[in-house]
Amino acid sequence: MKREEKILSDYYGALYHIKENKDKDLTIFLVDDDQFYLNLLEKQLSKNPKFEIFTFNTGEKCLNSLELKPDLIILDYHLDGKHSYAKKGDIIAKEIKKKLPKTETIIISSDHKLSFAKELEGITQKSIFFKDSYVVEKIQSKFLSMLNKRKEVWLQQAIFPTLIFTIILISIIIYLKV
Repeated sequence: MKREEKILSDYYGALYHIKENKDKDLTIFLVDDDQFYLNLLEKQLSKNPKFEIFTFNTGEKCLNSLELKPDLIILDYHLDGKHSYAKKGDIIAKEIKKKLPKTETIIISSDHKLSFAKELEGITQKSIFFKDSYVVEKIQSKFLSMLNKRKEVWLQQAIFPTLIFTIILISIIIYLKV
């Protein structure tokens, strides 16, 4: 297993040693101010060996770690519930979108009213999941979809140059025979 250690500074200057695992398929950031729920999600999702998971209890800490270039960020909407200085999930999602526009962000919330959905338009690619007993299955389904898309892109990138090379080679052989 290839590991590379990174040292990151959080919003308040504290240093964190983060080991980046190069053998994982997806790097996932979990961001929630509810430590119990954060631990629950991490425990459930870490059962999949393809996922490298980093957890953060504020959006600011997540933003300071974006240099790890996560593939997916799961972000609680109400991040300002326990820390008065913390920004809400929609503000963090907008900052993530500016810095890493290709990184997919899923918003999770215990607020089933969807009153915040309008604030998230254009930010999260329409991925809002509610904190319920099915949230882990929904997230894992999203991950599998992302992995399948990656494999399709890889196949297209691998097949196209091979096809071009074959066509050129056949053309050269035909040209040399004439």
